[in-house]
Amino acid sequence: MKYFTVLLFFMGSILNSNAQLKGKIFGIENGMSKPMQKAKVNIQQTNTFSNEHGEFEIILPKILPDTLYISFPGYVTEKVFVTKEDRYIGLEIYLFKENELEEVIVEFKRDSKGVNRLSPHLLENLGEDEFRKAACCNLSESFETNATVDVNITDAVSGAKKIQLLGLDGIYTQFQMENIPFLTGLESSFGMNSIPGTWVESIQITKGTGSVVNGYESMAGLINIEMRKPTTTHRLFVNSYFNSFGRTELNVHGGQIINDKWSTASFAHGSTLPFEIDQNKDQFRDLPLFNSAAFMNRWQYDGKRFETRFGVLAYADDRIGGQLSTVDSIVKYKANNSNRHIEAFAKTGFIFKKQGHSLGIIYQFKHHEQFGVFGLNSNSGKENRGYVNVIYDGIIKKTIYKYRLGVNGIAHDLEQNYGSINRKRDLRTVGLFGEFTYSGIRSVLVIGARFDLVDQFKHIFSPRLHYKYKVTEKTDLRFTIGKAWRLPTVFQDNVSLMATGRTWNVPLNDEQEIMWNSGISVSNSFKLWNRAASWTTDFYQTFFTNQLVIDRDRDINLIYFEYQKNTGSTSVLQTELSVMPSKVFTLRLAYKFLAVRARYNGIIQQQAMQPKNRILVNLAYQSRNKKWDFDATVSMISPMRMYGGHLGNASQHMEFSPWIPMGLTQITYSLKRINFYIGAENLFNVKQENPIIEAENPFSTSFDATRIYAPITGVVIYIGLRLELTRKKEEK
Repeated sequence: MKYFTVLLFFMGSILNSNAQLKGKIFGIENGMSKPMQKAKVNIQQTNTFSNEHGEFEIILPKILPDTLYISFPGYVTEKVFVTKEDRYIGLEIYLFKENELEEVIVEFKRDSKGVNRLSPHLLENLGEDEFRKAACCNLSESFETNATVDVNITDAVSGAKKIQLLGLDGIYTQFQMENIPFLTGLESSFGMNSIPGTWVESIQITKGTGSVVNGYESMAGLINIEMRKPTTTHRLFVNSYFNSFGRTELNVHGGQIINDKWSTASFAHGSTLPFEIDQNKDQFRDLPLFNSAAFMNRWQYDGKRFETRFGVLAYADDRIGGQLSTVDSIVKYKANNSNRHIEAFAKTGFIFKKQGHSLGIIYQFKHHEQFGVFGLNSNSGKENRGYVNVIYDGIIKKTIYKYRLGVNGIAHDLEQNYGSINRKRDLRTVGLFGEFTYSGIRSVLVIGARFDLVDQFKHIFSPRLHYKYKVTEKTDLRFTIGKAWRLPTVFQDNVSLMATGRTWNVPLNDEQEIMWNSGISVSNSFKLWNRAASWTTDFYQTFFTNQLVIDRDRDINLIYFEYQKNTGSTSVLQTELSVMPSKVFTLRLAYKFLAVRARYNGIIQQQAMQPKNRILVNLAYQSRNKKWDFDATVSMISPMRMYGGHLGNASQHMEFSPWIPMGLTQITYSLKRINFYIGAENLFNVKQENPIIEAENPFSTSFDATRIYAPITGVVIYIGLRLELTRKKEEK
């Protein structure tokens, strides 16, 4: 019998060092485990031995996949199949005594979601199996079975969704696509709707301030999206989707290995909703009509001392919300939004002969145009952004002492218009950073700092520290503290607030939002019912030294935007338990408490439209023959404070919303190459009555479509089909 656990080790850069594989080897004897010294690790012609702590590093051969052999006299040899994509992972490998084999029964199951035990950060990895639990049509719908990231509807007319991490709006979370800046600036509001989930291979969620190498904007955390790779993606993948409201979607992608060095992949997406829906009979579309299309092409080159990844991404998205076309009015209320986006990206890496030393360079250029109409006011924007990040990785004598040095530059030209207000920004930013990592037997310490020089704004020094301590073989303790900052794009950050009749009171000048984030977490792996289980609890606190606060409580006719110093703070506690009651069932339970506070109407209080409590239960079932998959998720959202509770008509006269239950489920039947799935969202048919205040007077100052605490539409039924053609063995 054999037992090994593969733990992904996310490195934050495409080329962190030579093509090495790390791991730790334990020997099991009489039910006890201990690190094994001088265990042999072999692949092709390369051999190494574990040190006195059971740790090893080995350089993988050029031609992969292959098999890694781990052996020790008197113990059963372990075999691990490795591919090119495994070059930066970490392994924990357990060897069993030959005479104990008959008494040992061990099971291994790779979880679709879990905490990376090797990372000093609290890093949660969502795998492909997690995305398949729901329709996962676009990025904003990829977190619906996840307790860490919350997805909310922003208003009742535009169809925009936003995510929240640590109780903070998604603008405070740094997005990256394979460590390249993603969903920044003008694309932050609707960009997640334009990228299909089927393009995504995995998502890594880091809470708190991340590595200084990734930038200065990781305030609540970092979400890194790994797209499907040319070398590992399907030869052909087709996903079709249709729901009960008439939404139709088609996604197609495929990869081709040209030779032993070059490979490429292309991705295409199209979706539409052509039918008007008005279930609450308020003469407004419950969902906007839309047409969306996206395309990406990427290339990969793997040489002996040089590697590169490059590609292009483009999408177009048009949404038409507001009053129905049948409304008898000369001037109808419109809530339209159009986005056009194109970007080119590249990553190059140079691997030096000196072990552990490499140079990586990341490039990006993007152009984005946005135009919208809310009521009688138009809003538009145009953005050009250039980005380069140069990273040098090295070691100090031993691989337990690592350092990273680098410089990054951003050229950002941005123009925003809302009504008669015009804002232009022509900005150049240069950042210098350094990071030192110590990896001991039980401890990992990361100390980093960056210094950003910003045109027209003050320069900022951002120190960060991350520490992981291995309390036991199965229990990890983590601590983090760091400083981060961002520059707000006032209009695009708050598109949904345009769906009101209130006047905006906006500061004349932009300022940097600056905060400190600290957190502590405990993660534990154990056995329950003789099966793998895990439990994680974390607490994070954020304190803003300067924050752009949106006050909707102060005045009946105005929305105040004001910079507040030393008033904004968040405290978030989350605990999550994952168990397997049987071989075919996995149960996940999570609870989250959020205190998100700032000064509103002169009082330090909980942010409006922010619940204090969230509960999530997820149950997954897979039949023994793996043909049937069933997944169900139920979440409970606690009452949230409603801003301006004294305003509006009688149906909107409330200070707090009720408890909101949400549910979704999906059943999948799998054949060799085709998967059929059927599912439902909003299982409990929860609908907010009269979500729009003064819907009958859309151009009045009291019109408001932003007091949304529950779904607007009822149950959604969907069906879909996935076709997967894998590569032949000789192509892999």
